[in-house]
Amino acid sequence: MLLFTDRHLVPEGELKRLIMRGVCRMFPIHAAPTIKVENALILCDVDLENFASARMLRLALAVHRAPDSPLVFLLRDRTHHTESQARALGASDMLSVDEGFNAALRHLMNKYPFLGAHQSCVPPEARLAIEDLLEANTWYAAGNYEGRIDAGAQAVLDAIEAEGIHHWMDEVLSYDNLTYQHCLLVAGTAAAFGSSLGFSRQDKVLLTTAGFVHDVGKAFIPLEILNKETTLDAAEMANVRRHPMIGYAILKEHGVRNTDVLGCVRSHHELLDGSGYPAGLMGNSLPDLVKMVTICDVFSALVEHRTYKQPVSPEAAYDYLAANGQLFDQALVRAFGPSILPA
Repeated sequence: MLLFTDRHLVPEGELKRLIMRGVCRMFPIHAAPTIKVENALILCDVDLENFASARMLRLALAVHRAPDSPLVFLLRDRTHHTESQARALGASDMLSVDEGFNAALRHLMNKYPFLGAHQSCVPPEARLAIEDLLEANTWYAAGNYEGRIDAGAQAVLDAIEAEGIHHWMDEVLSYDNLTYQHCLLVAGTAAAFGSSLGFSRQDKVLLTTAGFVHDVGKAFIPLEILNKETTLDAAEMANVRRHPMIGYAILKEHGVRNTDVLGCVRSHHELLDGSGYPAGLMGNSLPDLVKMVTICDVFSALVEHRTYKQPVSPEAAYDYLAANGQLFDQALVRAFGPSILPA
């Protein structure tokens, strides 16, 4: 769907969901794309009483309107005159915005069911970034990846705040690539955790970013080890345990300067009692951000299907965290619960 508008619209509610799922592309009427977008429903939110807006809309429709594509007008002031103007521009349907913009969008989705058909709630910025970060060849080339990582993490946070963690989990848990699935799930649960606690945008992005990149070191662990269906032997386990330090090193080498993020990548397998790795850190030597990413990491691993285990329910995964106070900070575990458990 293409949405042309001549007013400033803040993407929220139904509009934000449609944009995040890739269903809707929104353009100011003065900046309509000049390359035709094929087979799109066109939604017009334009003041037809404004000559300049009406003229720019007419130019945009000349580019994008196909003879059989729906052309729907949202009328702010539905009168005989505005209806006549919409029909003159070729309207196939008209909706009033008397009940608000999001209510009009819900009417539109009911009328055109294909708009509500399944679309990924995982933004392309996040998918493409994770695909690259988990490919070893990415790290052999020089380059600064901080901007791309930030864009991917912010897209995850926006999607979680628009869709909620349960939609995210439903989709991501259907993926086949286990490490790809796991990074997206940890990033999503981290975003939900920060949002539930009322963090500032900056702190939510920080926590989401740490979850997003926590396992990039696994790009250098052989897939036959990561996907092994039986228990790892000592040498294989030692290989796997290299990934936090590998991830720390490659991110630092490729432009990530945030020491909090780097610390989470290096220490997300450390545990309160010192039994974790790679450094056997314990207790107060672990920052809260690291403890939060560890909670998200363990929760995600438990609810995922692995070649060597069946998934458990979110409730059972939470119960495991709550039952192991020697490993996980219980104040943070209790704070984590409302962000991921069904209400």
